[in-house]
Amino acid sequence: MWAPPRLTFTRPFIESATPELLDSFSRRFFSITQYFPEVRGKIRVGMTNSYKGLAMTESDGNTMLKKISFPPLRRAGLPSRYVMGHELMHIVQAKQKFIPGTERACDLFTLSRLPPKHLDHPPIYLRMPRSVRSNWSRERIRPIVADMAHDVAIEAVISRKSNRRYINWWENEFRERVESSSSLSRFL
Repeated sequence: MWAPPRLTFTRPFIESATPELLDSFSRRFFSITQYFPEVRGKIRVGMTNSYKGLAMTESDGNTMLKKISFPPLRRAGLPSRYVMGHELMHIVQAKQKFIPGTERACDLFTLSRLPPKHLDHPPIYLRMPRSVRSNWSRERIRPIVADMAHDVAIEAVISRKSNRRYINWWENEFRERVESSSSLSRFL
């Protein structure tokens, strides 16, 4: 039976936030863990000042130690569900060798797993039209592009067995669908 991972926080991470922010962070984090069932056990949450998020794993042969880091909550606010999912996908990549370990693959597999309602940030490493990336958070655009990005990501992951260039395929297909979308043309 799957159970959500247990979070422990480093002292600097705790000191970077109010109790309310830590509670909001935990609720947001747990809202997406079900989409990454391979991630079990304890996850240490730390702080980074260099990235939107950072994941590290280390194995002693029996146990995999997992740590994810985010910018200070007080300064940066809560990380997006997408960024949290991206970092969880890095842990999955370390555990499941059938998922390539690149950042672009991490983006694509995260898009395919998270439901569109949780795609609150554009993919970080995948190429996409600049107009989509810069307008992703707009209320009228995000549901359309998130649905589209998710659907195309599922197609790309499925095609991976027969298409070694599945990531490039996603980038081209997503761009073409955006360009041909009548519901997006009036906003972008």
